[in-house]
Amino acid sequence: MSAQEEQTRTLANYLPQGRAFAAKNIPGTVTREFLWGLAAELVRATALLRELREETLPDSTTLFLGEWEKAVGIPDTCLLGKGTTEDRGRDVLVKLASLGIQTAQNFIDLAAMFGVEVTVIAGSVHGCFPFKFPIIFFPNEKAARHTIIVDFVEPLTGGFPYTFPITFGLGTLAVVECLFRKLKPANVDLLVKNLP
Repeated sequence: MSAQEEQTRTLANYLPQGRAFAAKNIPGTVTREFLWGLAAELVRATALLRELREETLPDSTTLFLGEWEKAVGIPDTCLLGKGTTEDRGRDVLVKLASLGIQTAQNFIDLAAMFGVEVTVIAGSVHGCFPFKFPIIFFPNEKAARHTIIVDFVEPLTGGFPYTFPITFGLGTLAVVECLFRKLKPANVDLLVKNLP
């Protein structure tokens, strides 16, 4: 039994019993044909609602990806709105996640969305005893307090010795750095370490 036939039977069952609706289950009657046409529209509406439910989330949509990008402001200086559907969906999620960036863990989580591992610490940690190595010197205590140090855990280097397979991901690191520079508080400097 097709979905339209099943929907027609369901609609007929909702109609009351009696002489006025006796033709609801007789094929070829005006009442049955009306229910058949109404059932076709209900089946179509159900399919559209299912598609809307499946296409609502930005990381799984293909139909509404352009609308999501417009809504969050892609393309911008960091995210270009290009690449595969999965990359573009991830970029939309990154923009949504970046709306509430405040803590060091937020920055770490944002980089993890790109598959990049970073550590984020305050510059003031390096400006007092016991010193952390490598020592980073700041001109004064205020500059140290107003600096965020981002360290890429596994930098992609372009020199010897090469490890195989060679990973080329400098574009991703540049996007992460661009986002960090854009999302940092206005009164804070960003010091990025271990970039190739």
